[in-house]
Amino acid sequence: MIAARLAAYLLAVVLVAAAVAKARRPAATATEFAELGLAWPGALARLVPLVELACAAALVATPAWGGVVSFALLAAFTAVLVTVVRSGRVVRCSCFGGVGSQPVSARSLARNAVLLALAALATLA
Repeated sequence: MIAARLAAYLLAVVLVAAAVAKARRPAATATEFAELGLAWPGALARLVPLVELACAAALVATPAWGGVVSFALLAAFTAVLVTVVRSGRVVRCSCFGGVGSQPVSARSLARNAVLLALAALATLA
């Protein structure tokens, strides 16, 4: 299915961009992860970009499996965002390495819903 492959490739590009942005600013990423309330923010600042790159590679090499693992990763990211939104805390989103200064909001959740939809579509490739 062409749409599924396109979804996989588009999501791969998004994940690579997010990984590169985080990897370029590991200290800032760790600080932002700590503000999100994540445990071991320093380790996650190094690990998350690697996982995002692995998901991107999987989306290109085997789009269906890449869609599955990317969906799981995005579901975990979304769970963190939901927790922040429900808490009422104003926390800057570090979703793309903190390149923007927008706080986590319903808009962040909507963006992740689109990314989750792309991952789900990729599973049909």
